[in-house]
Parts: sequence; C-alpha cells; structure tokens
Amino acid sequence: MNDNALIKVQDLKKHYGDVYALDGINIEINKGDVVFVVGPSGSGKSTFLRCLNRLEEPTSGSIYFEGTDITDKKSDINVHRQKMGMVFQQFNLFPHMTVMKNLILGPTKLQKVPKEQAIKEATALLERVGLADRANAYPNQLSGGQKQRIAIVRALCMKPDVMLFDEPTSALDPEMVNEVLEVMRELAKENMTMVVVTHEIAFAREIANRVIFMADGKIEEEAEVNEFFEKPKSERLKAFLDKVL
Repeated sequence: MNDNALIKVQDLKKHYGDVYALDGINIEINKGDVVFVVGPSGSGKSTFLRCLNRLEEPTSGSIYFEGTDITDKKSDINVHRQKMGMVFQQFNLFPHMTVMKNLILGPTKLQKVPKEQAIKEATALLERVGLADRANAYPNQLSGGQKQRIAIVRALCMKPDVMLFDEPTSALDPEMVNEVLEVMRELAKENMTMVVVTHEIAFAREIANRVIFMADGKIEEEAEVNEFFEKPKSERLKAFLDKVL
C-alpha cells in the first residue's frame, strides 16, 4: 500500500437487490488530499462516502483505513469512526442540547477527554468559525448555515484524521452556502484530508486537488483538478461538465 494512503478502497460493491449502487470502486486517498466526488444524481456518490465509515455496509470489497481493513468483521468500526469526521446534508445536531453540549459529547464520552479541556477546545473551534457567541444557544435558534458550521466543529472536536462531507451545502439557502464553504476552505489550507460529495462544481475547482466523476456506481474518470476540468477524457464527463459549468 502507498505509505501516504490514508484510505484504500479495493473492488467495493454495494447492491440493493438487483440494483448496483456501487460496482467495483478502486481508489486511494492520501494524507492531505482534498478529493471531490461529483456526478449526476443516483450515481452512487453518497453511498460511496457512507461506505467509507460503514454507515452503509458494503456488499463486498475492502476498505483500508490507516492500514486496517475496516470491512473485516473483527475490526471495531466505532474506534475508526472516531478518526473519521462526518458532515451530513442535514445537520444531525441534538435539538435538546445546547451547542456546547453537542460539541463536547463525543470527546467526553468516547475519548474520555476531561470536560474542562473539551470545553476549551470546542470554544477555540467556535471562535475559528465565528460562532463563539452561540455556545449556549439551542439548534432551533440557529440558521441553517450556523447549524452546518456547528456540525463541522462537532466533527473537528474529535480530532479526526479525515473529514467526510456528504453534500454539506445542499440543504442551505444560497446566502448561507458561503459561510460553510469558507470553513471548508480553511480546513483545506490546513491540509486536512477531506472527501467531499458535492454539486458545488466551482468550489471543487477552487479547492480540490483531485476530482472523481462517478456514474452508474462506477468511477468513470479521476484526475488532478486542472486536468479534470481542462482535459476530460470520457464523453460522459464532457457532457456532464457542459451541463454544469
């Protein structure tokens, strides 16, 4: 395995009956990569992302994360998930807890971080995303953009080695999208490894170093960002880019 490969996926398949949501995915994601996954609706993008931390159970194939095959039933997926931050379309914050309680729940319960330390680290992250004044607010008192930034901070509180984003802006009003993209820009600058499923093609062009185009459960094309947009090889990718650019 490539020494830099944080995630290595081999012949990953996911079937729902006769439907092949994923049909033989092979990909390596290296430390510091910012990999964007694009493609038409129904191409398997979100299924692929959710298989990476086994929120979806693959039908067959292997996923190595930091050298461990996490599809092996003997591996403790909950231990590995702590190193994989996940941000969903819907924010999945606990509505009955304040922002701060949402943020410190994982570190204190799962990683046994002392409460005072967890609060200090969460406060510093809230300051970074411009929401230090919302620590005692409840999720229903926040805008969509604020909720999504809090969801990103919650994932970062676990000190993950990779961040997985599943269409993080698709549920947001247009004026709130940039609040979330700005946080992701900062993470990319800090060399956080990121895998992002998105329809934000211009954003992919701006911060990705690699882009994957999926269609019909397969990786149709994968390339460095400039080559992907400037010299697409497959007719399907050319047709896709013609529609979205």
